[in-house]
Amino acid sequence: MPPDSYLLVGNLRDFTDSVWGSLKITDALFPASTVVAAVLRYRRRGQTSRLRRSALLRRYTIATTVTAAALLTLTLVKGGFRAAYESMQGSYTHTCVTPMYTVFGTFYYDCIRGAETFTPEVGQRIEAWMTADRTARMGADADTLLPDTAVRQHVIIILAESLESWVLERTVEGQELTPRLNALLRDSLTIYAPHILSQAKGGRSIDAQLMINAGLLPIASGAYSLKYPHTTYPSLAEAMRAEYGADAVRAYALTGDKPMVWNQAVIDPALGYDSLIAKASFVNDEPVGPRYRPQIGDVSLMRQIAEKIVRGEVWDARRHMLLQCVTYSGHFPFALPERLREVRFSDRYPERMRDYMATARYTDRAIGLFVDRLRAAGVYDNTLVVITGDHEGLGEMRRAWCESTGGRGLVADRPMVPFIVLNAPRGMRVEAVGGQVDIYPTLLRLLGLRRYAWRGMGRSLTDPTRPPVAVDPYGAVYGRTDSVAAPTLQRLKEAWPVSDAIIRYDYFKRKAKKG
Repeated sequence: MPPDSYLLVGNLRDFTDSVWGSLKITDALFPASTVVAAVLRYRRRGQTSRLRRSALLRRYTIATTVTAAALLTLTLVKGGFRAAYESMQGSYTHTCVTPMYTVFGTFYYDCIRGAETFTPEVGQRIEAWMTADRTARMGADADTLLPDTAVRQHVIIILAESLESWVLERTVEGQELTPRLNALLRDSLTIYAPHILSQAKGGRSIDAQLMINAGLLPIASGAYSLKYPHTTYPSLAEAMRAEYGADAVRAYALTGDKPMVWNQAVIDPALGYDSLIAKASFVNDEPVGPRYRPQIGDVSLMRQIAEKIVRGEVWDARRHMLLQCVTYSGHFPFALPERLREVRFSDRYPERMRDYMATARYTDRAIGLFVDRLRAAGVYDNTLVVITGDHEGLGEMRRAWCESTGGRGLVADRPMVPFIVLNAPRGMRVEAVGGQVDIYPTLLRLLGLRRYAWRGMGRSLTDPTRPPVAVDPYGAVYGRTDSVAAPTLQRLKEAWPVSDAIIRYDYFKRKAKKG
């Protein structure tokens, strides 16, 4: 956890259940071993002679010095601390960084990164990447799969907490996990891409908002919303204003969380939103989560958002509207009250997996009812409704679930989230692997927003020339790598540090000043 992230400690109040739920019995060994050592040392006080204590101290000092010298030598051989630290950021070794260099080493790394300044070399690296990217996407806007005559006036984006693709189009013990979404997938005007790689990092949900709204990848360490809230960000909202005029567009971000969570009160305006409608604006009449800190359930949240749309509180049909709705119920540990469960499963599935599937069904109901209300109010006909998971939801549980009796062949071994567009100009199913960063350019294409210069670091999922791969935060490539040239794969990997530099050094503001 980066040092400045402790300034967001208030976030933990709403995620206490997730923190406690992620603890394992083995986690108690660390404090327990310390207590046992302290007790044994206390009981043996006075039993060791002064000479013996001196000898033990010398041995301890020598062992510590030798170990430190070995680590220092290894670090120098690798090119210094920073180079050695960054060499451990690969897809197979990133989890070893903190155990090897300790929490203090991680703090130190963040401090030296924070002290860096913009140099001409950094600017040249960004420009070189963008030049190569522009060359690679030549002709991408000639996408003939989608007719321009069917561009919708409005767009509503639903970020479903921890929703993964594997629960869609699935029946478990005779029960559809997501019957309402499944019905929507069968509509002739639905676009569905089931293999969208979760690319969120430490910022989790707020990282997803960055990729979808700005077309940028998450920063190397920490949450951009705290570290760089005043950076100039391109955005979908600004693209709409560039196309139709500032007064013709209204953008609202709606969430059941408090404004301070992930620093949304500051970052949402930076992403072009006119207003943040947060926790205080909703009535928690259907709480979910642990009893000691319940949060508003998705069904209630989406119902109240629909009511605000119908009443015109967050909707003006004369303008072009952008709404972003962030749900909550899918938060770990997936605690859903029994009375809200529509499905139940046998013990052949791990307990947490049963909870996750029941929660997915609950979110499915919330979205289905929301779409029904939009249709009844006459809002749906001229609106794109985008549904996607904000990030993967299983974490370290994935392997155990995949290997369980019930989960084998059901749970995906890859962290994929769904990307669904309802009421699209034309329906299609995109089976190729994509990344969350590809959603922004896809929305630009679907909404006919051609005047905005920034096209994002990804490629439209409807573009037939898009490389059918995606790169995760640690450099692992997913998809059909055999069909992608090596220089293209390298450019996709380089997009991560380039995006970090764009955000860290406020590239777009610097570029605007240069004219």
